[in-house]
Amino acid sequence: MEKKQTHELFYERASSGKRLSALLFDAFVAFLLGFVLLVPVLFLLSSSPFVQERIEERERLSVQSGLYVSREGEVLRFPESLSEDLSTDSISDAIDDVLTSFYAMEEFFPDGDGSDLYLGYKDEACLPSGEKLFVDGERNLKNDDYDKDYQGFYEESYEVALGYLMNNPAYAKATRETIWIYTFSAIGTFLVPFPIFFLVIPLAFGKTKQTLGMKMTRLALLSADGLSVPAGKFIGRFLFLFLVEVVLSLATFLIPLAVSLGMMLLSKSHQSLHDYVFNTYCIYLDKGTIYRDKAEYRLSLKEKEGGITLEDSRYKPVSGVDHDIQS
Repeated sequence: MEKKQTHELFYERASSGKRLSALLFDAFVAFLLGFVLLVPVLFLLSSSPFVQERIEERERLSVQSGLYVSREGEVLRFPESLSEDLSTDSISDAIDDVLTSFYAMEEFFPDGDGSDLYLGYKDEACLPSGEKLFVDGERNLKNDDYDKDYQGFYEESYEVALGYLMNNPAYAKATRETIWIYTFSAIGTFLVPFPIFFLVIPLAFGKTKQTLGMKMTRLALLSADGLSVPAGKFIGRFLFLFLVEVVLSLATFLIPLAVSLGMMLLSKSHQSLHDYVFNTYCIYLDKGTIYRDKAEYRLSLKEKEGGITLEDSRYKPVSGVDHDIQS
């Protein structure tokens, strides 16, 4: 039986500092592209009929409640729509009229208990001295010195009324759906650059599977057999990285991402979680090369004089693991 000859390829392991530098650069550029993409996305959302319907529903309920006023295409809080020339007493009366009308609306108080709630707030209103501001719903203290106290009560009551408006089922649904649409659209927009910088670009670099940050820091990705990571394996590695360490991290307080970074910095092999799962290694590739497969390596031997030229004889990616190529 013919004995097979084994050759060992040696590569220098990438330092944690270089790997972090490459990762931060790629993340920064990806987020920068995300911000650029966010502008047209927000514009498209603002003109979307689905979003417009929910915004218009909120505005309709706001104006219907009387707590907001539509003026020249803008929806304003009622107190902000009042003239600055009005006296303190007139402002209080205007807010009182709006609140009285709001608490009487079945749209917001279907049980018909709104008016009783408002009267209850008035009956409980007191000065620090204990004097009641209202008796049977009417102003108790007639002296002008108390006008500011009454205005303060009505302004506080207005804020309470806003809470009832926001808790209205139709208003809350329109608000909730609008928030979810914008939130998921923003998250999706920032995730779009991720496949570009961590999948498409590395595949475009071919054998080295480098991101832009790895290219700048002269790092490359290596399979456990000492050869280039196959495209299928690299795509699987990316999907694991994207779905587990990025998407899942958004819902689990960044735990998978923290575990991966901890493994990269503290484990013996210095592999991140996705590298450990797919048995790949990040190496420092200064002037050497990575071979696509064994055939390419054998061809390189024939083209060289004097035998094998090793990329770097200083370090193996993993101690005790030989990256052998049998010929």
